This record gives sequence, structure tokens and C-alpha cells, in this order.
Amino acid sequence: MKFKQKVDLGVSVFLILIGTTMLILPLFQVDNIKVLINLVFILYTIAYLTKFILCRKSKDYEGIHCALASIIILLANIFLNPTNSPRNLAILIMAWVIFMSMAKLKKMDYYNDRRDRMWKVRTIILILFILSGVLTSINLEYTGVIQIIVIGYFMFIHGVLELFDPILKTLISKKWHFIVSFLFMWYNFFGDIYEISKRL
Repeated sequence: MKFKQKVDLGVSVFLILIGTTMLILPLFQVDNIKVLINLVFILYTIAYLTKFILCRKSKDYEGIHCALASIIILLANIFLNPTNSPRNLAILIMAWVIFMSMAKLKKMDYYNDRRDRMWKVRTIILILFILSGVLTSINLEYTGVIQIIVIGYFMFIHGVLELFDPILKTLISKKWHFIVSFLFMWYNFFGDIYEISKRL
């Protein structure tokens, strides 16, 4: 696994830990949504800014774009105080998802320009990210602990989606090329059997 893939993997695991922590906090009567949202955006900014600094030689600017998006939403949350209303909080999260989607779309376009097969994977990840973001915003109409749990699930799902990039890149590398080819061979084999059985 290359250094950049290790960094991507580390960031993904960090996002999963943030989501898991958000899910556990209500058990300890921690339900201050404004403080928790600000903390999530701060940690997210630090994670992606660190990712950009460590991987700046790879010309992957997703990290700095995501960090800037998080800073903008963090400042909006501090000065506009939208967490007083569930609807305003939903709008805030939706705005953040839009900014993040733009950053991910730029990375997807970067892969496409380099004729990298990963652009198809990034397309699927982007669609799932937007879908989970929309569903999260809709369910933030509730108040209190439910908002924390919903955001926790979103961060957990986001982290899992980000895992696909480094893991798949490792699997399609030369070291794992034989294993992937073997799996695809069996996939095609069973696919052919299924097609033949349908004709019978």
C-alpha cells in the first residue's frame, strides 16, 4: 500500500471513529448539538488539512477543498447559530454536503482526465455520499438526541464510503493483481452459467 493510500485509509478510519463516538455520546447524556457539530467540523478540517499536507506532492487537492468547505460551514454555524432550529441545522448540513460534493466531483474529474479506472468508483461514492447527505438533512427535522445519532450515522457511512478508494487501489495494484483477476474470472464464470441457465 502506497503512502497516500495509507493516509486515505487513516482519514477514513478517523471519520468512522467520529461517527461511532457521536452514536455513543447520547448514552452518557451528552446532547449539546451545537458544541458537537462544531467539534465535528473542527476535527474534519484537521483531518483533511493533514491529508492535504501529507499528500501535497500527489497533486490531489480534495483535502484542502474539503477543509475549506468545513471551515466555511463552521464559521456559519458559529456566527449564524442555525442549530437553534432543526430546519436551519438541516440546511447547514445540506450546504456542507453540497460543498463537499463539489470537492469530490473535482477529484472524480481528475481521475477521469488521467484515464484512471477509479473515476467510476468515485462516481458511485459521490452518488451514495449525496444520497446519505440528503437523507441526513431530512431526518434532522427531529430534535435533541436524534439529531446527534443521525449525524453520527452520516459520519460513519461517510467514513465507510471513503474506505473504498484506498482499499480498491491496493487490490488493483501489481501485488494483488493476480487475486483480483482470479476473483473476476470466477465472477465471469458464474455469470456465464447464470446466463446459460436462463436460456434453458
